[in-house]
Amino acid sequence: MKTIKKIFTAAIASVLLAATLTVNAAAAQESEKTVTVSVEAFSIGCGYVLEPTKISFNEGETAADAVKKVLEQNNITFDASYQYGFYINGISFRHTADIPSYITDAVVGHDDEYDEDILFGDYIDEDSTPDDLAANDYVYGLSGWLFTVNQPTSEAMSKGMSQTTLNDGDVIRLQFSLDCGADIGTANISGMPQWGYHADFYPTADKTELTRAIAESDAVSPSPLYNAVSQMKKTASYLPAARTEVDSALDDYNTVKALNPLSGDVDKNGKITILGAILIQKSALSVSGLDSVQSLIADCNSDGEISLVDAVFAQKKAVAQA
Repeated sequence: MKTIKKIFTAAIASVLLAATLTVNAAAAQESEKTVTVSVEAFSIGCGYVLEPTKISFNEGETAADAVKKVLEQNNITFDASYQYGFYINGISFRHTADIPSYITDAVVGHDDEYDEDILFGDYIDEDSTPDDLAANDYVYGLSGWLFTVNQPTSEAMSKGMSQTTLNDGDVIRLQFSLDCGADIGTANISGMPQWGYHADFYPTADKTELTRAIAESDAVSPSPLYNAVSQMKKTASYLPAARTEVDSALDDYNTVKALNPLSGDVDKNGKITILGAILIQKSALSVSGLDSVQSLIADCNSDGEISLVDAVFAQKKAVAQA
């Protein structure tokens, strides 16, 4: 009888322990706070150094802590200074100078308007160091790494990374700027024109939600969702993207995510049909078009374009399912 009681007591204790561990694990998961960090070289036409990445943080940590953590976790070497707080001087990144024409055109137009001639000829890699991207590499005294948290404000831009305390859901973007933020849309809000520097070259839209969505997606290629994420990345990398473009890319992603369609199911009815394959073929031949969501679904091999290869794929799948 005593043995039975001991076994029963041990069993109850095991159940209670398991329940406690489950509750504690759930509570820990629920209380975990995260931020999204991206490192961007859009101003020189080189895309992401680090695509938007979600990481956890502890109460009281700063943007400097998050940036250091994510770079170290991804084995990205960086050089930083700490004299006036934390500042990224340079990041190891294999790059080529392919400055978008919308930036060089803006510089020429701005300099002609204000009778200036200080930048256009200087938009070259000063140090000719293709393996790292650092301050003064392109325009001495003006180029370097700038950061923003969410949609920046004047107050937020006045703080350094080590003075910026993190909040759950924050989006930190570390961006390489050629011209004190004028090319990435932060010059005006940080007050650069009043010090004699260039004003913003063009309007820029808030890409906080877009960046967060990219980080949260686990889409794999080929798939319509992967195509939607690729479209968001393309929109993010185009610095002058209008608010409507950003919203459209985000809306299309959310629509595709909710539909979870098969590649080639342009009818959006849960199966691939011959009619759908014909619509893809017509789009590939520019006979007729598809809407933005259908276009993401029609790119069956996720190569960034709708072609006859996609139409043939859809046709074969339709026949196989018939």
